Amino acid sequence: MAEQIPIDQLITDKWYVGRGRNSNIGLWNGSRFLVICEKFDDYVVKKEPYYREEDGCFQPFLMIDEGEMVESFGKTGWDKHYGRRLEFGKKTT
Repeated sequence: MAEQIPIDQLITDKWYVGRGRNSNIGLWNGSRFLVICEKFDDYVVKKEPYYREEDGCFQPFLMIDEGEMVESFGKTGWDKHYGRRLEFGKKTT
């Protein structure tokens, strides 16, 4: 069973699954979670602080594994970014 990840264990620029006021997926920017939500028939990015008993509104429970390209179409630029095979399950730092 997942538990809330302590704030000192969060990694900047990584996505997390959790529970938030506006969304259950957030990007940790080092001080707040950036979440996408609907507002007046449009989608916007909102900033949600880390949840604590006394304040905050996003609880991170699991870092999302974005995978690593292991067989790219090329060696530079976008050709390196896209490819045939993406590997999941590697430890990230």
